[in-house]
Amino acid sequence: MAEINATFNKLVKGAGFSFAGQIISTGFKYLTQVILAWILGSEVFGLYTLGMIVYQLGELFSRMGLETGVVRYVSIYLNAEDKVRLKGLLWQGIILPFLSGIVFGITLFLTSDLIAQGIFGKPELTPALKIVAIALPFGASVTVGIFATTGFEIAKYKVYVWELLLPFTNLLIAVSFCTVGWGLWGATVAWLIAVIVSLAATIYFTWSIFPAVFSSKIQPVFESKQLLAFSLPLSFGSFLWLVMLWTDALMLGYFRPAAEVGIYRAASQTALLMTLFTRSLVTIFTPMIAKLYSKGEFEQLGTIFRTASRWSFSLTLPLFLIVVVTGKDILGVFGTEFTIGWLPLIILAGGQLARAGPGGFAMHMLAMSGHQYLKLFGDLLLAITNIGLNILMIPRWGMMGAAVATGISILGINLLRILQVYLVLRIQGFNLGYFKTITAGTIAFLIGFFLRSWLTFVPYFLALLFTAGTIFLVYGTLLWIMGLEEDDLIIFRKMGQRLGLLKN
Repeated sequence: MAEINATFNKLVKGAGFSFAGQIISTGFKYLTQVILAWILGSEVFGLYTLGMIVYQLGELFSRMGLETGVVRYVSIYLNAEDKVRLKGLLWQGIILPFLSGIVFGITLFLTSDLIAQGIFGKPELTPALKIVAIALPFGASVTVGIFATTGFEIAKYKVYVWELLLPFTNLLIAVSFCTVGWGLWGATVAWLIAVIVSLAATIYFTWSIFPAVFSSKIQPVFESKQLLAFSLPLSFGSFLWLVMLWTDALMLGYFRPAAEVGIYRAASQTALLMTLFTRSLVTIFTPMIAKLYSKGEFEQLGTIFRTASRWSFSLTLPLFLIVVVTGKDILGVFGTEFTIGWLPLIILAGGQLARAGPGGFAMHMLAMSGHQYLKLFGDLLLAITNIGLNILMIPRWGMMGAAVATGISILGINLLRILQVYLVLRIQGFNLGYFKTITAGTIAFLIGFFLRSWLTFVPYFLALLFTAGTIFLVYGTLLWIMGLEEDDLIIFRKMGQRLGLLKN
C-alpha cells in the first residue's frame, strides 16, 4: 500500500501541475483561434487551417515517433543510472528531428505550389505553406526535446514550454501581425517565430534538468538503432492517428469551399477542449507505465490505469454536457456565421468523450509496454475506416458527414485499444464508479437543458455562462453526495496533506 500511495502521490502532483498548464495553454490556443476567426473571416481562417494541418503532418513525419521513444528510454536509463546513454538520448531528441525536419521542410517548400493549387485548388495558400515548411525542423525538435523531460517524471518543463511559452508567443505575435493587416502571412510567420523561441527554451531546460548534457566529462553513447526501432512504428501509428483527426478537414478543403473548412475548424477546436483533463493525466502517467511494466508491478499498473481513466472520463463528461446544451452559443463566440456548425460540434464532442475513458490511456499502455506493433495494427485499421467514411460522407453531407465519420472512427479505435490492453496485459479499465458518473451526468444534463430553454430572454453569452455553471454545480454536488471511491480518498488525502489541510 505504501508503494501505491507513493505512486499516486506523484500522479497527483504531476497531473495537477500539468492540468494548470493545460488550462492556460488551452485558453491561449482557443483565444488565438477566436481572434484570428474574427480578423480573418471564415474563408481566410479556413486557409490558415489547411496550412497548419499540412504543417502538423510534416512535423509528425519529422519527429519519427521519437517523442514517445525518448520518454520511454529516459525513464529506463534514469532508473538504471546510465548517464552516458541518457546524455546521448537527450541529444538525439534534439538533433534527429531537426535534421529530419530539414528534409521534409525542403520537400514541402518545393512542392507548396503543387499542394496549394493541384490538390486544394487554392493558390493563395502557397505562401503559408512555404512559411510553415521553414518552421518544420524547429517545431519537430521542440516537441521531441520537451517531451523527453517528462521521462524524468517531472512535468513542469513541458508545461513551461509546450503549454505556456509556445502558445502565448504565437498568440501575441499572430494577433499583432494580423491586426496590422498582414493576414494569412502574418499568422503563419507568428508560428515560425514561436517555435524558434520555444526550441531555445527547450535546450535551456534540458540542460537545467540534466547538466551533464553539456559536460565534456561524460561521453554520450547513442543507441540510435534501438531508439528508432522502437519509435518509427509509433511514428507511423501517430501518422495514422493524425490522419483520423485531420482527414475530415483536409477532405472538406478538397470537396468544399474554404469558408466551410473555417467553420468546421471552429467546431473541431472547441471539441478538442474536452481533452484538457485527459492530456494532463497522460503527461505524468506515460513514464509511469514504462517504469511499472519494466519492474513487473502489474497490479499497481492496473490500479493506476483504472483510476486515471475514470478521473479523466468523470472530469470530461460535464464539458460534453455543456457542449450538447449550449453548442450554438459557444460557436457564436467566433461570429454568427460559425453557429451553423453546432451539430457537427456535438458529434465531434461525443467522439472526444469516448476518448476520455480507458481508450485514451490504452494507447499509452500498449506503446510503453513494448506492444507498439499491436497499437500500429489498430491505428492502420481505423485510419482506413476513417478515410473511407469521409470519402463516402463528405461529398453528400459536408460538415455533418465529416463529423460523423470522425466520431465513429474515434469511438472505434478506443474500443479496440481497450480490448487490446485486456487481451495482452490482462488489465481492464472499468469499475462500478462509472455508474455514479453517468447518473450524475444525466441529471445535470436534464437540468441544464431545461434551464437553457427557459433563458431565451437573456443574451446568449450570459445564458452560456449561467447554464455551464449550473451544470458543473449540479454534477459536482451529485458526485460528492454519492460518495468517492477508495482510490479517490487516497489521492484526495495526499492532496490535503500537501496543501497543509490534513496532518500526515
